[in-house]
Amino acid sequence: MAKISSVDAGIGAQSDVPQGKRQRTRAKLIDAAAELIGEQGLDRTSLEQIAARAHMTRGAVYGNFKDKNEIFLEVMKVHWKPIIPPFQPGADLRQHMRLLGLSVAQEARSRRKYAAAATAFQLYVLTHEDMRSSLQQKNAAAYQWMANELLKLLPAKDLPMPAATFIRVLDALITGLLFTYFQTPDLITEETFIAAFEALA
Repeated sequence: MAKISSVDAGIGAQSDVPQGKRQRTRAKLIDAAAELIGEQGLDRTSLEQIAARAHMTRGAVYGNFKDKNEIFLEVMKVHWKPIIPPFQPGADLRQHMRLLGLSVAQEARSRRKYAAAATAFQLYVLTHEDMRSSLQQKNAAAYQWMANELLKLLPAKDLPMPAATFIRVLDALITGLLFTYFQTPDLITEETFIAAFEALA
């Protein structure tokens, strides 16, 4: 999946509110928004509904987020982070790919309830040029960092292609597998996830 967690969502300042309480309020609103978007999609979710689901006032929403788009981006930042498997130093490429497949399969199951929100995010990016440009820049930086980290685990000669390209292929494969699983979960088993990544080894 695209590195949605790197998207910067602005945070309104309220210096008179204790930071701990503010963080708890934001967390409740984000969780409420995630539930509603997952149930009925972004377009049908209103700020009033988010406030009601969180047992707060509409003012609490505007005190923390400037609009629905901002809270939506924060939902994706919190609930759709990059998948980082427990890679084992010394393991070969096939073992690493198996660990990645297992991790993606596990995340697919836990993230299924956010599938509608993730799909809405894809549409949002496609229809907002500024977001698409920003995401491309952030992903480029994330890909470079991940390629460098991969080369700490495996020498370049053991990879099927240059590390920078391999990271992009892995990200695209993860995205495709996740959304295919969301649509047809009975057809994409854990073995399917594992086989897809092991084939790259």
